[in-house]
Amino acid sequence: MQNIGLYLNLNKEAAGMVAREIITWLEKQGREAHILAEQARAVGLPGVALAKGDFAHQVDMVVVLGGDGTLLTVARLFSPFDLPIMGVNLGHLGFLTTVEPTNIIPALATVLAGDYFIDQRLMLKCEIYREDTKIYNYLALNEVAMTKGAFARLIRLETFINGEYCATYPGDGLIVATPTGSTAYSLSAGGPIINPQLHNIIITPICPHTLFTRSLVIPEGDKVEIVVKADHDDLMLTCDGQRGYPLKAGDKIMVFRAPFRANLIRLSGQSFYQVFRNRLQEGTLSEGR
Repeated sequence: MQNIGLYLNLNKEAAGMVAREIITWLEKQGREAHILAEQARAVGLPGVALAKGDFAHQVDMVVVLGGDGTLLTVARLFSPFDLPIMGVNLGHLGFLTTVEPTNIIPALATVLAGDYFIDQRLMLKCEIYREDTKIYNYLALNEVAMTKGAFARLIRLETFINGEYCATYPGDGLIVATPTGSTAYSLSAGGPIINPQLHNIIITPICPHTLFTRSLVIPEGDKVEIVVKADHDDLMLTCDGQRGYPLKAGDKIMVFRAPFRANLIRLSGQSFYQVFRNRLQEGTLSEGR
């Protein structure tokens, strides 16, 4: 790995400082750092700027300087290019990130020496159809969620799996999540926690208006189709809690496995259970967006 890409969350005050530290160290190792041009200019590092169209093709890995939310963004942007992603936690949670900023140089040295693992995380693709015309598509590492507005009446979500009718969920909405997202919004709605190595898809209702509705875990290769039944249009689809699109009654949402994985770097000695145990003790599991 000779060319290291840095992706900065410009809302984090420490991002520029940590980026400078990494760049200085990489130069001493005979390697090059690259930052998206807009971000490089914002932190006064024009010498390492790289155009957005060239970034994914010229770097060998992406180091994310931010929090879990920033890493979710980077996963959607660069996973289609099969790039390893390493998260540096400048946020308050760090469920998905690999290291803290105080340990970034030793961690980078370890990775560049080849002593690391790649966690291949399932990603989802969603498509919205309105009157049989596709009007929207997006990617998600955590989840795709369909919800009603704050003051709207409940909605009914008619759900099919591989074309076969499964159930109609009356309530406030429905979450289709990956195992990575099982510790985020789905967990808050009562869904199960699943080790990301399992690569299942989780369907979790939000505030269901029935006593017997539970989460459903299905194989990653299954395709989920959801038809919105409602007498109002105060509805929203969100991906990873970051990108939203307004829905209308009658819309059809398709959710299925993306054709690529998110390649998250994990150091030796780190495990899902270790992070889970630490976050469970801190009481911060379901904040993972």
